[in-house]
Amino acid sequence: MGELSDMTAIKAEDILATLQSLELIQYRKGQHVICADPKVLDRHLKAAGRGGLEVDVSKLIWTPYKEQN
Repeated sequence: MGELSDMTAIKAEDILATLQSLELIQYRKGQHVICADPKVLDRHLKAAGRGGLEVDVSKLIWTPYKEQN
C-alpha cells in the first residue's frame, strides 16, 4: 500500500478505505490483498456508465506551478 501511496500522493489510509468500500481488497494471513473479482469489477463498471465528455487535448494549456521566493 505504501508504494501505491508514494506513486499517487494519496494517503495509504484513503486508498485502503476506498478499496474496502469497493470490495476490491481482502485481509488474508495478516495482510491486505487486492482482489479484483471479475463480477465485482463488472458491477462497478456498469454503475459508472459511459465516460463523460470528450476532451480535445489540443485545447488544454498547462503551466507547471512555480513557487515564487
